[in-house]
Amino acid sequence: MQVFIMRHGEAEMFANTDSERALNQAGLQEVGKMAAYLAPKLTKLDYVLLSPYLRAQQTWQCLAEYLPEPSRLIEMEELTPSGDEAAVIGLIHELGIEQPTATVLVVSHLPLVGYLVGGLAAEAGAPLFSTAAVAELSLTDCHDLVSLQHPISL
Repeated sequence: MQVFIMRHGEAEMFANTDSERALNQAGLQEVGKMAAYLAPKLTKLDYVLLSPYLRAQQTWQCLAEYLPEPSRLIEMEELTPSGDEAAVIGLIHELGIEQPTATVLVVSHLPLVGYLVGGLAAEAGAPLFSTAAVAELSLTDCHDLVSLQHPISL
């Protein structure tokens, strides 16, 4: 199983609520760079696990222009910034049991994205994510962090 964990692109600082913060122009550019990076890696996409917050939704909308259509899109309250790491990890493991060769993309927020990496690949710890950064994990034989790509390095 391949799992890609992505933090949303850069967002505006202020909105009526945190959940309503939209991507800014820099965020749209970052996500575009990461979409071009991910496109050759994601030739199939079985599941997208998505935060309900606007900036994560907009990140996915931008990515969707470049990536294959997922078999299933799952919006989860557990993927908000202070979401439920154990519930998300549990679902990822469940999906892996159902479909061991699945490819999963998770679009979420700090600090949760780091905790998810640490929870799925313990030796990686909880890495810091810049906006629009993507961690690639292999959960096939052992749970390894394959890479952590930041848009600034593309």
